[in-house]
Amino acid sequence: MSRGASTTDSILYESAKLFAHKGFHGTTIQEIADAVGIRKPSLFHHFASKAAIARALVEYDYERSPSLQGKSELAGASPSVRLFQIIRREVTAQLTSKYDMRGLYFSALLDEPDFASWRQVHAKALADIVQVYQEGVKSGEFVDWDAHLAVEALNAIILQAVHWSANHPDMSVSNEVAEMAIRLAVSDPNRIPAIRQEADALLQRADKENKVKGGVGA
Repeated sequence: MSRGASTTDSILYESAKLFAHKGFHGTTIQEIADAVGIRKPSLFHHFASKAAIARALVEYDYERSPSLQGKSELAGASPSVRLFQIIRREVTAQLTSKYDMRGLYFSALLDEPDFASWRQVHAKALADIVQVYQEGVKSGEFVDWDAHLAVEALNAIILQAVHWSANHPDMSVSNEVAEMAIRLAVSDPNRIPAIRQEADALLQRADKENKVKGGVGA
């Protein structure tokens, strides 16, 4: 962590690293304090428990994920454009994360009773994507796979970005991953460049509209 980082950020950063390498349950508060370079009482001034640290990391991820928040950036677009953008945004969120999230998503942490509400958030996000896929099947845009299995496969691709996040600085990979993933779903793979172009155009239009609104209200 940089010298200018706050103690809270340092605790989150070092905790995430330890969770990734030793697991949530295999990491002790003392190890976190030692990694940060503070005493345990000082750590407890910032976080009441190890679970509180993990919750702060999950909340950080939630704030950066439209899918976890139940939002659709391109609500009026076709299912293929929406699915492309969901994948691209989620991969980007992982690649640009300040913290190593592997210890949260590749462990039994979310199975803990204290994290039941977060399990529900994840389940709701996946259910929303299943609905998008089902709409795409109905419109003929997607292959008629079982929607739940298809979304689980797509989610596995998104989660792979968690593995890449610590060592993959090239943000262009988000587009490549989204294009590869959407290839599993679309009936006509030749449409993928057009799907990406439409998503880009709609995002640019939305960005311009938001800037105009911001200027009017300034």
